[in-house]
Amino acid sequence: MKPCFETASGLARAIRNGKLSSRDATESHLERIARLNGPLNALVAVDADGAMKAARAADRLAAKKDAKLGPLHGVPITIKEAFDVAGLHTTSSHPPLKDNVAGSDATVVARLRAAGAVILGKSNVPELCADFQTASPLFGISRNPWDEQRTAGGSTGGGAVAVAARLSPLELGSDIGGSVRNPAHFNGILSLKPTEWRVPGRGHVPDLPGVTRAVRYMGTFGPLARSVEDLELALRIVAGPDGCEAEAAPVPIGPTPRFTVGDLRIAVLESNPLVAVSEDTAKVVQATARLLSKAGAKVKRAQPAGLDWTRSWEDWSDLFQYMIQSLQPLAARERRFAMIGSSDPSARSVARASRLDMAEFFAVLDRRDRAIRQCDSFLDEHDAWLMPVMPDAAFIRQSRKEPWVIDGVPHPYFFAGTSYTHLANFTGQPSIVLPCGFSKDGLPIGLQLIGKRWGEAKLIGVAKALEKLLPPCPIPPTYA
Repeated sequence: MKPCFETASGLARAIRNGKLSSRDATESHLERIARLNGPLNALVAVDADGAMKAARAADRLAAKKDAKLGPLHGVPITIKEAFDVAGLHTTSSHPPLKDNVAGSDATVVARLRAAGAVILGKSNVPELCADFQTASPLFGISRNPWDEQRTAGGSTGGGAVAVAARLSPLELGSDIGGSVRNPAHFNGILSLKPTEWRVPGRGHVPDLPGVTRAVRYMGTFGPLARSVEDLELALRIVAGPDGCEAEAAPVPIGPTPRFTVGDLRIAVLESNPLVAVSEDTAKVVQATARLLSKAGAKVKRAQPAGLDWTRSWEDWSDLFQYMIQSLQPLAARERRFAMIGSSDPSARSVARASRLDMAEFFAVLDRRDRAIRQCDSFLDEHDAWLMPVMPDAAFIRQSRKEPWVIDGVPHPYFFAGTSYTHLANFTGQPSIVLPCGFSKDGLPIGLQLIGKRWGEAKLIGVAKALEKLLPPCPIPPTYA
């Protein structure tokens, strides 16, 4: 057995059955990290001593007769740097937090530890998780293992690189505009963005430590991995209220249904009116739709009736800006008022929200309710909605001030980068990313399956059926 090439579930079974020790699994990952992490810069804090101590304790417990072992017992994993891990720095790549050391674990980290996980270390993020590339002012740039000149994605960019390069079998990330989904797509792995408030966020930055909690909508916390089984395993560990955030509802996940592909009704969206996808991406959507149809699924090109993509993007962006600007002083916000005339939709959104107009804030929430109803009603008729994650495969790293050029057409950077991911955040729906194909340059292209709110169990069942039709999670050639 080569531990670094196993899934988290596979490692857990091997450790539980006595075929592998946690010490061997952890040492193998630490050795690979020491050998390969340098140029990738996926992990920015490696707790080798703490990990080995936890691994030895896991082995001692496993040796005891009738010991109760958790579902991740002895399995080494990584955590996004934005989450508190007791004794390690939590900066979210924000320079004012460079000396901030967590005194306790975030809720999700505590739950993973209680399930037996061994924390290898923490992965790189852009400042305050506010970009879909990962260039940290504190830790530097994370590089894509498929092509180190290309973006790793973000904001869970370092974690996606770690999972893709087999430095870690499982990462815990966060997503308010695509931050577990676009890195999975760019790096050729899987991820799950749960229903809004399915997983509690205590101990995640942002919000900033000790400051009024303002991020109350659309933010979610979920796993990145190399199998749907691992996504499900991690979700069932971290889900559920912790008594700290009133929004987190005690909604059971329920059992995962077992589907054959012939049971499925899949809606497909090849491209939306905001940003046309690349020819490579369109071909992957078409090929995946044909694969499903040939296997017996009922596949239909469709989208929710009346859905206004421009309005949904503007409302998602405005709601996000309302939250991040809500605690800023008037003088700082006034400087942004003039951006209302910008040609960049993101800049106009910043200007609109900077006024903190409460009537418009509630109007955005009202329109959000309508979009939720539209999308959930649509999914009464379909088991999942298949669509792109991003308009193209990983691009050569660039400045956020430059447009993203897709098949020769320039698009505003943030607008293009959130054109397909924003909707599931705006409506709070769960989404699973699966690697489905490659670009002409040999770069992975993922697609996302979107399900009904609180419908993770069904969505996981759909994803498992589709996973059986697809090749195994690909390995970047240099890291095979």
